[in-house]
Amino acid sequence: MKPLLALLICTALLSGCDGNAQRDAADEKNPRVQKGLEQVQIKHWDEAIRQFETALEHNRELARPDLELALIYHQQKKNYVRAIYHYEQYLQKRPDSEKRNLILGWIGQAKISFAALIGQTTGSISEELIRLTRENNLLRKQLEKTADTLTTAPITKPVLAKPPVVKPEPTPVSPKPVQRIQTPAPTTGTYKVLPGDTLSRIAKAVYGDSGKWKEIYGANLDKMNNENDLKAGQTITIPKL
Repeated sequence: MKPLLALLICTALLSGCDGNAQRDAADEKNPRVQKGLEQVQIKHWDEAIRQFETALEHNRELARPDLELALIYHQQKKNYVRAIYHYEQYLQKRPDSEKRNLILGWIGQAKISFAALIGQTTGSISEELIRLTRENNLLRKQLEKTADTLTTAPITKPVLAKPPVVKPEPTPVSPKPVQRIQTPAPTTGTYKVLPGDTLSRIAKAVYGDSGKWKEIYGANLDKMNNENDLKAGQTITIPKL
């Protein structure tokens, strides 16, 4: 399935099939949300991201931009930390969504992909996400304080400053190499296929070895006609090695 088609189907499922449809439709009336959706249609992902993030900066109550940003970061940009953040923001704003379990499944897949990308275990992903979220909130508060200071500070005459004292730069210390942690075999027995997934890519994500794709194929002969017979959204069995 093409990425754009998958994106449109996912968005339609989440915004049009439950009790949140009216609220998401109301979000679409926001001019910047409208522009962002137009950019999604023509696959201008960077401009779409800019429009959705600007909409959230002006109105944090909007939920639709979080959903769109999560899908773009997950499927197009492969920025799994940002995708997880916006998925969770959407669920906080739409806690009664009938598609809540589906979104939670996508969050789990994003965590697995992120773990494979950086060589960490999935258990450490939540801590990493919390750290990044806290840093993001702290920076936003600092920017807001700076903006308030600039608008309220009185205008004063400039004062000539003394020439700065130039200090010798310290010798940089080479950081210790970060130990890579091998991604362990999964403890669960199923995996939901993402657009563009192959058996080799799934084996790399869950076992850390793309050569283990044959084990996955052997466990799914009842679902697959051949090793390339994968469909986005399909649930396959992951055997425990």
